[in-house]
Amino acid sequence: NFVDYNEKFRELVYSDKIKVCVEELLGEPCIFFKEKINFKNPGGGEFKPHQDAISRWDDFASYFMNVLICTDEGTSENGCLEVAPGYHNKGFLGPYDSPIPDELLKEMNFVPLQHSLGDVVFFDGFTPHQSGINRSKSARTNVYLTYNKLSEGDHRKEYFERKRKELPPDNEREGDFNDSPLHKYR
Repeated sequence: NFVDYNEKFRELVYSDKIKVCVEELLGEPCIFFKEKINFKNPGGGEFKPHQDAISRWDDFASYFMNVLICTDEGTSENGCLEVAPGYHNKGFLGPYDSPIPDELLKEMNFVPLQHSLGDVVFFDGFTPHQSGINRSKSARTNVYLTYNKLSEGDHRKEYFERKRKELPPDNEREGDFNDSPLHKYR
């Protein structure tokens, strides 16, 4: 939830350069849903194969478009995003809040999306993706922006309320908190 607190970030999220592309891909006007900054330090763990839609985003809208803004070079060594082409057309591939089941992974071929600083990648919420361990000596970050069709409403506030309740910041966690089953810590 950075957009509400940083003017430059807000300008990026609502820029015509991004919105025009997203609206073309969605086929109608869009509305901003959420943002995320992924930090992967040296030795940082992998993200298991998953679809973003399995995080129960369909409680808010039926279809989402992600925008990856590459703020660092992405390589196989530093754990760049990897996607399984063609599987975004198959709908949900597994149960909610879980990685893609092993039996489906056997038929998938994940392709590394190696990228340069400043590259932008668009992929929908059904695109299977993963990332490996950062085996480099440098941290790698990426910005992810997510939009949905304006006709399906503005659910940003609801999303962040639920997210904070279910996956609170480290300093608000109590007891035996179980983190996301998608992230493998080292």
